[in-house]
Amino acid sequence: MASLTDQFCPNVHDAPVTAAVYDPWSGVLATADSAGVVAIQRAGENAPGLVFQPGVGVTGALGLIRGGSLIAVGDDDGTIGVYNTTDGTPVFQEVREGARGRVRAMRGVAISPEGARVATIAADGLLRIWDIEKGTREVAWQGFGGLTVEFDERGQRVLCLDDAGQPRLVDLLSHQGLPMDKLQMPAERAVFSLDGTLVVTAGQAGISLLRVVDGHMIHSFATRGGSGILNVVQRPDGAQIGAVSSRSTHVFSMPDLQPVESQRHGAPDAKGAAWWGQQGIKVGGSDGLAHGGDAGNAGPVTAVGGFGEQRLAIHGERVALWSKNRRLREIVTPGPLRDAQIDRDGRYVLTVPQRGAVAVYEARTGERVLDGGPETVGATNAAIGGTVVAVQLASGGVRWWDLARGKALELRWPEGMTLSHGGTWLGVITPRGAIKILDPATGREAVDDPIPTADVPARLLSFVNRRPDLLVVDAEHILAHYDLGASAREKRPAEGRDVIQLHAPPDRVWGITGGQFAALRVPEGDTCTLLFIDIQRQTVVSEVNKLHREAQVDAENGFILEPARSGALLEREMNGNERRVLRALPDNHWICFSKRGVMDASEGAADGLG
Repeated sequence: MASLTDQFCPNVHDAPVTAAVYDPWSGVLATADSAGVVAIQRAGENAPGLVFQPGVGVTGALGLIRGGSLIAVGDDDGTIGVYNTTDGTPVFQEVREGARGRVRAMRGVAISPEGARVATIAADGLLRIWDIEKGTREVAWQGFGGLTVEFDERGQRVLCLDDAGQPRLVDLLSHQGLPMDKLQMPAERAVFSLDGTLVVTAGQAGISLLRVVDGHMIHSFATRGGSGILNVVQRPDGAQIGAVSSRSTHVFSMPDLQPVESQRHGAPDAKGAAWWGQQGIKVGGSDGLAHGGDAGNAGPVTAVGGFGEQRLAIHGERVALWSKNRRLREIVTPGPLRDAQIDRDGRYVLTVPQRGAVAVYEARTGERVLDGGPETVGATNAAIGGTVVAVQLASGGVRWWDLARGKALELRWPEGMTLSHGGTWLGVITPRGAIKILDPATGREAVDDPIPTADVPARLLSFVNRRPDLLVVDAEHILAHYDLGASAREKRPAEGRDVIQLHAPPDRVWGITGGQFAALRVPEGDTCTLLFIDIQRQTVVSEVNKLHREAQVDAENGFILEPARSGALLEREMNGNERRVLRALPDNHWICFSKRGVMDASEGAADGLG
């Protein structure tokens, strides 16, 4: 049965986009991914009209004939094929498989303008050219490299790079190379300008322009610092070119090669698949989506949070705030986040950056109301309850703030902490592994110290939502339960009760509203398992495996929240059944849906879905 997250999906690629080509004369766009899926989208289409899989993964090797009627695809097993873009039927194929094929994994392909030949450059350094109609190989020249090969507008010469990164323009009749100036910056890509008069070369160190007529270099631009150039794309009218790096796109005028503008493209883990279409420069990401230009893609969801009716989807440095079935707003932070939380009343959003200080934002306006300062950089734990914010410092100890009173307190000795969801109590672990319950307003003990169930240090704590109960996991992975209500009323230490022993150490524990269930997260490499425990019956009532490593549990209702493909937050029931999806779409649209269909969506969301 198909996953709920596969519905209303704005992209056809489930794997990273690793190749792209755009034909400015016809408006045909082709993209391919690391699984070998190829998508063809024609001018006027909102989504690809043809999706097919001719072979294994494709790394850069896509080529459209001028006019867009044929596409050449070279894969990582060394297979080369030419296909009709209307129905995907093959016009020419030479198949390679297994280790023999992977030696010549294709890196660049091109079809001659009249459709008579197809050329490839492969990882083995051979430049190969085939006669498409006869199905025979005409050329297999050694000593070449780079990631591109191109025919000129008459199909009489082929542009490529040698194994030293120097451009070569070879006449196919005489097999002689035409003179070209030597580059000071070795290139990985060489393409003709759209009018055919110039050669544009690009490599990690910069861009150069050479005249076709005499091979002389006329301009160059050297990069300084940064992550290097992954690809070069041309505006459909040929007036500008764009250099694509792992983070940004840099636009230059043609033919004087003057910088025009730079902007972040937002594509996660970009490998160089890029094109310049009618909506600007787009860059393929590991999430299977196109980023940059005018698309306004939020990007993948890397972490999630939520409480009750509120949901948080973290897209890098952005936090999308959802309430019920609607996306209300985005909060933009200075850098990528690894965690975000919202208090149970939906007033404040707590953010924990990958690098940087913990901060709190007002949920309604997005205004920052607390900067935790440099001491909170690298915080190992953070929590918000009511108007209280608490942070476990990387240097040791706990610091907390009361936003209502404008007051901050700190203890240097706690080695672990938890905060009640209403902000009434702060639970901390002493250096010896004992537990203390503090009043955040004063930092003094709120109740007598709970009595340990065994002489074993505590490792994790969590208050049960809306109850005066405490859950403790010790160093032997035993979950214990304490009733602090009786302790507070009767002025005596609470006595704990062992609930269950786990076979592996959890890294998170939640106490769910009502006090019947506890949830524990057990990390397992890149995934995790969530265990739901009936506290009174001392049994595991649900075990949900192979969840996203950053899966969370809503302590209000026990729903599982996890990042999902294509910019989505997936909500599950305690038994693991998919319940609801909150998805970001291109052009800043959004949609919320369940198995019953669409629950809510932004106006114009259908355009984002194609």
